[in-house]
Amino acid sequence: MEHNYIAREKDQNSITEYKKGIETETLDALVECYNGQVMCGILEVHQQALYLIALSQELKESPAYLLKHIMGLVGPIEVVDGNIGIKGIKPQGKP
Repeated sequence: MEHNYIAREKDQNSITEYKKGIETETLDALVECYNGQVMCGILEVHQQALYLIALSQELKESPAYLLKHIMGLVGPIEVVDGNIGIKGIKPQGKP
């Protein structure tokens, strides 16, 4: 899933506001929010892109990426040993 993100003048204000709400959430809640976005897909809505940017900035290992102007989602994730990982893929070094 990818989205062509074009930055707008006041985007950083929106991202900052989203991050204020995100900062109060648990890792499990953030994973649930992210997976909800994966289920509905990127709908080419600018505010959704800003929310995903804020979410990716708050997660240590972000499953959302922004490369130049392309934003994408890697797929569903889960919490494994206190860290996030792509669902169904075992972390390296784990049996």
